[in-house]
This record gives sequence, structure tokens and C-alpha cells, in this order.
Amino acid sequence: MVLLLAFGSVLCGIAGVLVAQEVMQGRTRRRTAFQRVVSYTPGSRQTQAAAPEERRPPLSEVLVPALSRIALKLNPRAQTNEIQLRLAAAGYGKRFTAQGFLALKTVLGLLAIIVGFGAGGLSGRGLVVTLFLLAAAHFGPDYLLNRRVQSRAEQLSAHLPSAIDQIVVSLEAGLGFDAAVSYFVRRGTSPLAAELRVMLTEIQMGEPRVEALRRLAVRVPSDGMRSFVQTLIQSEGVGMSRTQILKNQARDLRNRWQLAAEERAQKAPVKMLFPIVIFILPVMFVVILGPAIHSISRLWGG
Repeated sequence: MVLLLAFGSVLCGIAGVLVAQEVMQGRTRRRTAFQRVVSYTPGSRQTQAAAPEERRPPLSEVLVPALSRIALKLNPRAQTNEIQLRLAAAGYGKRFTAQGFLALKTVLGLLAIIVGFGAGGLSGRGLVVTLFLLAAAHFGPDYLLNRRVQSRAEQLSAHLPSAIDQIVVSLEAGLGFDAAVSYFVRRGTSPLAAELRVMLTEIQMGEPRVEALRRLAVRVPSDGMRSFVQTLIQSEGVGMSRTQILKNQARDLRNRWQLAAEERAQKAPVKMLFPIVIFILPVMFVVILGPAIHSISRLWGG
């Protein structure tokens, strides 16, 4: 038991180190890039000829690929490209990689085995607890990631009608579609500007506009964004004017949001019924009928 707890503590420490290194990875990259820029400046000490120092790879570069390979062997259906797209859709594409996500699931699985058998012992009860914790370690990160993807997609889609209106104003001023989107990305403060900036970067790197739009719908998986992308793709193939189409699209999106808000408002009384019956009404009965029952019991007792 002591050995299991000690091994579990070591794995917890390794998991903490991996998470900290994944979080600090972006800061390390920026610091390295800054040092590289400084090394190019004249008169710096780093421009002097010096013997190259051997650099050992950090712990994460050794453990993360190994742990991710274990997760891929246990679940061959997992695809790193799909996981990377989901991480990008959740907004974690710059902080986490698919290998880091798979390594995290492997570490959670090992911790589940140690905690399950450590709490329940080497018995049937421990096996049941371990299987339950393993299921939670396997499906829990995917569930949380999908919830984050959906919440972020809803957040970004809420800003889509106003973004379309600003793009339409630029189109009416005589700009092309790419120029209008670029102007919105430079001047807009909407959270949707980051995703549109990625789309413009892909187009400027040579990707077809249709493929860049489809990837935008993948990164923001919502009905509003899919409808917006499909409208742009259809207008791209036909050669129609996008101004009136985008106006109608923004109006349609606002109507959808209004109908969804009305639907949620109509469901609110039904959802409030169960907490009221379970938690509020019993307390009210105790407060109202309690003194009366006490008085009647004293009267009958007398």
C-alpha cells in the first residue's frame, strides 16, 4: 500500500511538471525568439564565435511522446489530427498539442489504477472502483473538451451578426471581400476576429478560399457559422453579390437567436419546478406547519 501511494505521488508530480511545462511552452518560445533576435544585433555577446553547447531535451519532450504512444496503442481509433482540430476549436491550439492531450489521458489512467486499487484494495471492490476511475479518465477529458468547444462556438457565434454587419459596410464602401474581412480583423474588437485572421492567413498562404472557409466552420462548429460559410461558398461558386446575401444572413441569425432565447425562456418554468418541489416546498411546510403541529402535540399530550 505504501509503495502504491509513493508511486502515485511520483506520477502526480510528473503530471504537474508536464502541465506546467505545457502552460509555459508559449512563454519559452517567445523568450527563445527574443534571444534569437537579440543575437542578430551588432555588438552583442552572442554574435561572437563560441563553441556550441549541447542542449538536453526537457522532460516533456521525452515523456509526452512516449505517453501519447501508449494512449494511441490503447485506443487505435484516436486521430491526432482530429484531436488537434478539437483543441483549436476549444481555443487551446497554441497551449496544448494532441500529444500533450493524449499524454494527459495516459497519466490520468495510471493515477486511476493506483487510486482505485489503493482505495479499494486488491479485491472485487477495488476492481470496480478502478474500472470506474478508468472510464472517468478516458471519457472525462473528451467530455470536458467537447463542452469547451460548444461553449466557445456559441460565444463566437453570438458576435457573428455584428461582424457580418461591419463586413457589409466595408463591402458597400467598395472593398473586396478579403479586404473587408482584413479591415474588420485590424479594427474590430470581436473575439471572432482571431478566427477570421487565421482564415485570411490561410488564403494568403495559397489555400483556396473555399477550403479556408470550411476550416473556419470546423474551428467554430455552430449552426450559425456553418450557415454563414455555406452561404459564402455558394456565392463564391455562382459569382453573386455578397452584400445583400450577408445582410439577409445577419437578419436570419438574429431571428434565430431571438427564437432560441424565447424557447429557453419558455423552458425555464419547467426546469424551476423540480427544485421548488424538492428543496423549497418542504422547508415552507416545516416553517408554516411546524408550530401548529407542535401546539397540537402539546394539547393532546396535556
